Amino acid sequence: MERTTNEESPIARLAGLRTAAAKVDERTPAGRDRFVDLVRVFAILMVVLGHWLVAVIVVGEDGVTTTQLLVVAPWTRWATWVMQVMPLFFLVGGRVNAGSLERHQRRGDTTWWWVRRRSRRLLRPMLWLLAIWIPLAPVLRWIGFSGSLVERASEVALMPLWFLIVYTLTIVLAPVTWRLHRRAGWWVVAGATVLVGVVDALHGAGLPVVGEVNQLLVFAIAHQLGYLWADDRLPFGRRGLWLAGGGLLAAAVLVVGVGYPISMVGVAGPTPSNALPPNLALLALTVAQTGVLLALRRPCERWLHRSELAWAAVATAGTAIVTLYLWHMTAMIAVASLTHLTGWWPDVDPVGAAWWLLRPAWVLLCAAALVPLVLAFRRVEQVGPPTSGGAVPTVSGVLLAAGGLYLILQEGLYDAERALRVPVVALALLAVGTALLGVIGRPAGADTASGALPSDGDASSVGR
Repeated sequence: MERTTNEESPIARLAGLRTAAAKVDERTPAGRDRFVDLVRVFAILMVVLGHWLVAVIVVGEDGVTTTQLLVVAPWTRWATWVMQVMPLFFLVGGRVNAGSLERHQRRGDTTWWWVRRRSRRLLRPMLWLLAIWIPLAPVLRWIGFSGSLVERASEVALMPLWFLIVYTLTIVLAPVTWRLHRRAGWWVVAGATVLVGVVDALHGAGLPVVGEVNQLLVFAIAHQLGYLWADDRLPFGRRGLWLAGGGLLAAAVLVVGVGYPISMVGVAGPTPSNALPPNLALLALTVAQTGVLLALRRPCERWLHRSELAWAAVATAGTAIVTLYLWHMTAMIAVASLTHLTGWWPDVDPVGAAWWLLRPAWVLLCAAALVPLVLAFRRVEQVGPPTSGGAVPTVSGVLLAAGGLYLILQEGLYDAERALRVPVVALALLAVGTALLGVIGRPAGADTASGALPSDGDASSVGR
């Protein structure tokens, strides 16, 4: 007897997927920029894949040692010219925020209402990450993990928080940078680029702290390029390849001729990179990647409009983009604990032939661990309208939240030597900041919570 029903057959399942994809396509507003969503999803997947690939974990007689592929195999640093795509999130953010600001101004909404709306969607998923790790760290210590291992695990898990700091500051400055763009356009980018070069020189001369200024400047320039994109003031199609070539040439000259580092992402230990702090080389790479994107824009848009399945996959991933980003390191830690620490993972030489052959299995396991985390926390991103608030509580909220996150990254979430184990001052600043912004507020409406596409480009506003 045939036991497989029509409903269980692969053909029936494919038909069901196509029906669901068609519904997503129907719900998509005609004016939505699907290419922007594709860029965001592509960039986040590249970031996640990059973090999973470069992790090197060795269990020996001295315990667990963690390092990076970029350290043990320096030749791989050239690959970061492809894998470093975090500036694209700011580029896309500028593209979306330009249109969003204009629409809010036409409707008569206040600037600070707009800032609060954007900030809430970024910061709310972060609270759940902290809510899990604050009690999890002492539990791990209690069940037998060493203090140093727990500290390292919590540090790695919270590494993605750096993005929230930089992007929320970019958001609170967006009304100002948007006005500057309307008045000066390309001159804003040119002037800011000069400032990046000055900071590079001061940092290279050994002046402490000054390099941190570029954490905001470089990514703010990418955001300004997004404004130019929104105004159609960037070269599209094949002309974008000229922009890509110019940016790539500038990056090569800076690295080969001037002596900038090779790596475009942070390298563990004292090894310099172009990302810690960001510099002119990373900015040149941003220009190159912008040109490539603009050259690919039209064929990608045609594909997304022609393939309902492709667009449905992009749109669905876009509704959980912050969740995916924030939890991907926690997923990797879970896999490392269940494989390397239990002795289940084969004992191979770091970065030897066997290590490379096992990389696909490692990535698949990390992806499998991430899926339930995304399913559990994805709806946290869907928030209702923000509470009202003026300039002072909004700006104060962003600064306090960003300051709290910065201190958490600097001090670590867990330290066995601290009286309460956690950074009390940092968490207090974060709590006050998120309270001022109304991060814990009304839930989203039924349509948004059910997975419908966020309106007003919110899904396109985010995303090293």
